[in-house]
Amino acid sequence: MHESTRNAQELYDEFPFGEFCYGSERTSYYPLLDEFLSRIGPKDTLADVGCGAGFWMDAYLARGIPRANITAVDLAPSNVERLKARGFEAFVGDVTRLDFPDGAFAFTICAGVIHHAPDPARAFSELVRVTKPGGAIYVSVYNKWHPYFYVVHKATFPLRYAYWNVNRRVADWVYPLWKLATQPAARVALGRFLDDRTCRTLFMDQVMTPHAHLFSRRDLESYAAAHGAKVSKVGPALKRLMLAAIVDVGAMQNHA
Repeated sequence: MHESTRNAQELYDEFPFGEFCYGSERTSYYPLLDEFLSRIGPKDTLADVGCGAGFWMDAYLARGIPRANITAVDLAPSNVERLKARGFEAFVGDVTRLDFPDGAFAFTICAGVIHHAPDPARAFSELVRVTKPGGAIYVSVYNKWHPYFYVVHKATFPLRYAYWNVNRRVADWVYPLWKLATQPAARVALGRFLDDRTCRTLFMDQVMTPHAHLFSRRDLESYAAAHGAKVSKVGPALKRLMLAAIVDVGAMQNHA
């Protein structure tokens, strides 16, 4: 496992991603996901790669997708154990090296994950590999054209370097300032202030995460074309902070 992947595993094991105070409204921030889920029939298999704490599982069940047809994969062992306790088939896994055969799933979801991978192109190729030809992938990534991540992640590199290489207490020193600065933005964007657990998890995910690559629509289209797939639809996610796409697997070959 890549060193930065081990670091990410440690981080997300301590700070489970997805247990947020705005959870009841979260689905409304990802409109393209609802459209993607409408494609999935009761006999189709679905993998959620990088499922975090399993927030979207209830949305899948509400859509009529049988629990037995859902496979959850996450880097953090604690998340996987929670999902197993809820009756889901769940595995610890790295998006850049998925331990599944080719075409294992009819549909694959990977929300907010590949931008944290040390090699996002390889991560994308793995999503295509484990999805059946004729199937589809939903992916959401950080938006290259939104200034937020240039300030929150790119400009904070010295803090992140110090956290992973010098002293982990750096996060404790910086977090109160980050919380004070971001709460007004959360109030405007989400209509509420964040509780401490949500705020701290987002801080670790966006500031201290080892990697946070930024993507444009062209980037996703280039990734897809390299693997015989096609981006069929792109839309905003999380108030345009993120970019979401539906990728049809095998579309390029089928068109040919």
